[in-house]
Order: sequence, then C-alpha cells, then structure tokens
Amino acid sequence: MKTRWGITKFINLRTFSNPLNGYLVDDTSIFGAEVFVVKNTFPGECLSTMSDPPTYYHTWEIENFSTLQNDRYESETFGCYKWKILFCPKGCKEGKGNSISLFLDVTRSSKTMDIFEVRLTPILTKADYLYTSSNLALGFIKFLSLAKLEDLKNGYLVGDIVIVEAAVTLLGLVVTEL
Repeated sequence: MKTRWGITKFINLRTFSNPLNGYLVDDTSIFGAEVFVVKNTFPGECLSTMSDPPTYYHTWEIENFSTLQNDRYESETFGCYKWKILFCPKGCKEGKGNSISLFLDVTRSSKTMDIFEVRLTPILTKADYLYTSSNLALGFIKFLSLAKLEDLKNGYLVGDIVIVEAAVTLLGLVVTEL
C-alpha cells in the first residue's frame, strides 16, 4: 500500500521564481494540501510474496498407458494447498487425438501465485500462474505429441509407464482487504 503521494514536477522553477506569477513573495511561498479519506466500499486484493518460498514435489507413475480409456486422470493431492496433476492421455481441446494434455489443479478457495514445473522425463515445462476461484486448473493443452510419446526411442514411455513429475513453488498469497 502506498503511504506517500505527490507530484514530481508540480511547476517548473522559472515559472515559480518569476515575481509576476506571485508564487514567491519576499522569498516566501506557502504550500497546502487537502486530504480526503474515502472508506472503501469494495474489497481490494494484495499479493503477499514470500521471501523463502516453499517448493512441493510430486511424482506420479501412470501405468498401462496403452490401455487408458478415460479422457482424464487425476493424481493424488500433494502440498499444503492440495494440488493435483490432471493428465489427459489422448489430449483435450486443440490437443485432442494428437497430444497429451497436462494441468495443475487446485481445489481450494485461497488465491495463490505459484510457479510450477511439470516434467515428463526428459521434458521440463515451467509456468507462472495466479490461481483464482474461477481459474483453478492451468497447464498445457499440447504438452507432448502422442507420436513423440509413443516413439520408444525417445524414452518417455518405458514398459507402458509414463512418469509425470511436478514441482510447485508457492510464491505468495493473495489477501482480500477492506
């Protein structure tokens, strides 16, 4: 919150010093200020950042990839805000049928500023997100093409198992103030 307000260039020195303008009389000038205090009628938000932000890690082994039938799978929750990884083995939206989709989901009402990394060894993708009550799952619609994933020489799919790793760093909390 700002505690000091002002105008950096209120009047130029030449205009101020010219006696015909009346700002300076007998080497004296008078300044004043009117202050109006208005009580907020709506809540404001303030992002409170953390000096030493914690990072939460989660590894999820998805077995029998070739037999997965559902559109979406969810990992177990992890971390203090109960994050979970959403995995769409056949993609979603623009990635449907050609890519896998990965998202980080949070099921809570608090707003946070998070950085998360999602790794499908050896791919690492990083994103910064502000989670809000209307925006609880964010991520990547086209994380990796199915062709690259299923090509065994790339090493993403070993023994019909996909390993997804997530690292979420909690940068700050959004606090609602009146």
